[in-house]
Amino acid sequence: MWTTNKSMAEKRTTREEKEEHLPMFCDFSCPHAGFAQPDAVGACRKDIAVYCSLYKKHNNKNSNCLGRK
Repeated sequence: MWTTNKSMAEKRTTREEKEEHLPMFCDFSCPHAGFAQPDAVGACRKDIAVYCSLYKKHNNKNSNCLGRK
């Protein structure tokens, strides 16, 4: 029979709910933000990149949130 996958409407609702709590722009006010490792962006430039623990990726500070792209 059919598997128990979520329907497209349910997936869309889940994504929208997830985006609700995310900020518009990536900065250190986000609860998922962390400092990038010095070897990732250079020791003296670590404040230009934000590590997102939710998406496990680096993002430029003040650019659009990874979850809202």
